[in-house]
Amino acid sequence: MAEMNEQLERLAYEYQLLQAQAQLLAQNLELLTLGRNEFQAVKETLEELKKVEEEKPEILVPIGAGSFLKAHIDDKENAIVSVGAGYAIEKNLDDAITYLDARIREYDEAIAKTQEALRKLEGQLGELAQKAQELQQRQAMGSNVKK
Repeated sequence: MAEMNEQLERLAYEYQLLQAQAQLLAQNLELLTLGRNEFQAVKETLEELKKVEEEKPEILVPIGAGSFLKAHIDDKENAIVSVGAGYAIEKNLDDAITYLDARIREYDEAIAKTQEALRKLEGQLGELAQKAQELQQRQAMGSNVKK
């Protein structure tokens, strides 16, 4: 009986650890998805800019709190693109789009790996829950037989 209690405690501890890991992976997945969507939005904006025929098209520049300023794009052939670690470089639109495509693919790969790791953890959590349930049933049968 004491041995079954120890096993149940061990399973509960393992379950809690795996649950914490799953929660971290889920949060990471959310951040990766947000990052990917941001890169996708920038890419789509640049692709649309390529289609604009006006020489200096007017745009709205967000300044925060749902407020905007009207502005004109002086150079619609180039974009300044973040390359990470606080650095940005100027690229022509085609190169910028190619760069953004590569970053989106990196995000897609990281998302897929994180989803797979999360699925594995969920499978392990299911197995542990099943083991705990079986132990509880055996424990209940054992206490019923002794009475």
